[in-house]
Amino acid sequence: MYNVILQDATQDFIRSLAGTNKSLTIVTGYFNIGNFPKGSVANVRTPQKYQDWLRVLGRVKNPVILYTDSQPFAALFRDIRNNYTHSTKVVVIERNTLWSFQIMPQIAKIYSAPGYPKHYPNTYIPAYTSLTHSKLPVVVDAIEHSYFSTDYYCWLDVGYFREIVTRNKTFWLEVPSDFDSTKVGVTRVYNSKLSDIRAKTIIYGNLNWIGGGLFLGKPDVLVRFGKQYKSAVMRYLNESLMNVEQHILYSMFTTEERKKHPIDIDVQLYIPGTKTVMSRDPWFYLGYVMYDET
Repeated sequence: MYNVILQDATQDFIRSLAGTNKSLTIVTGYFNIGNFPKGSVANVRTPQKYQDWLRVLGRVKNPVILYTDSQPFAALFRDIRNNYTHSTKVVVIERNTLWSFQIMPQIAKIYSAPGYPKHYPNTYIPAYTSLTHSKLPVVVDAIEHSYFSTDYYCWLDVGYFREIVTRNKTFWLEVPSDFDSTKVGVTRVYNSKLSDIRAKTIIYGNLNWIGGGLFLGKPDVLVRFGKQYKSAVMRYLNESLMNVEQHILYSMFTTEERKKHPIDIDVQLYIPGTKTVMSRDPWFYLGYVMYDET
């Protein structure tokens, strides 16, 4: 009886959002790879850090789906979302069911090659690279399972709103009024050149253009974007080039790569400084454009 009541509450809630800029499902994820260096070997990121950051998602009113391979992390998330049970879904999976983790042996082989550049953890821990490539696959999975039938979906890193962990205010993420629904919304972190630069230069140099912390789009558009992204990852893998999602995305959108491999779904760039938002960190700009406490 409880499950029937919960399902009815969920459907009523989703219907109430239809046609509004709040009709947005958030997909996030956590795969436990233990401690790892971030930026340098001296700066260690731990599972506890992600557990601390996760608490922000206990205050968001949108439907939220978590993908994880960690039962303890899943249990913590359910507890954090206790006030929003009707709009919460936890998917515990084996990481090797995702293509992004199935390619980990090939990634490891590339990183072990003599002279391959070491960027911590991007080209140092193959499991970290694989988990960054898992963002779009789990979004596509959530859409295909139609856990919440909202007008829009987005990927959101667990640590995206790390600056407001202690703010203790409920909020919505809302689709910006100027969003082009034929594209995928992203933050343009750096005004990097797209012409006269090779994919190898970007991947070897750990160069950035757009952030990978948030992808926003219509369900069908994100599914096509995910296929396009997977094709690029596999292409670079076959060329013995690999790095995390941000550098793959930068590479595939360069002028040279687009000529050889035309883009199906383009990105809409949200440029930090265009609007005044709560955070000054350019990596989190689009999320704070979407952030609304009213």
